[in-house]
Amino acid sequence: MRLPALPARPLHRLAGLVRGHPVIAAVTAAALLAVLSLAVLLPGDGSTQPRAANVSRNFRACLLVSPAGATDARLSQASWRGMQDAARSGGVNAQRFPAPTVDAKAALPYFNGAVQHHCRLIVTVGTGMRPATEAAARANPHQEFVIIGAAPARPHIAAIAAPDDPGKDQAEEDLADKVSAFIAARR
Repeated sequence: MRLPALPARPLHRLAGLVRGHPVIAAVTAAALLAVLSLAVLLPGDGSTQPRAANVSRNFRACLLVSPAGATDARLSQASWRGMQDAARSGGVNAQRFPAPTVDAKAALPYFNGAVQHHCRLIVTVGTGMRPATEAAARANPHQEFVIIGAAPARPHIAAIAAPDDPGKDQAEEDLADKVSAFIAARR
């Protein structure tokens, strides 16, 4: 069964309208484009709630990451996963800052930057970051710190034990759970 072809007359009329009244055709096309754009961009649920939530009052935990190539990279990754898990539960902002050196004096500006970003808890990983963390704790006595995998010598630096074999997936998951629980207990 063959469908009849549309008569050419309506197409000729449309073409004549565009040729005869280009301003009207342009305004109509612009209005149609605007309506279609708004229909696509605006939410359809009619909600008056804002799209973004104010997270500025959340507990902020910051991970200062050791220099590239550090031996504690897997511990850093597991710690970061734990911080992200704590953030997913709500009420926590997890941030990550690079510390290009483990030298205590040279790393102090990076710790101070985390303090200036209002990080209530600064997390560091490994024995290499211990001297820098202790120097930062001396310079910022009201700041809370935690070292993963190293025993601190200062009173307001907490420690989370590193797994015996950090290369195993279960050990890394256990560490991530410990970090997440530690942050949840602090907020």
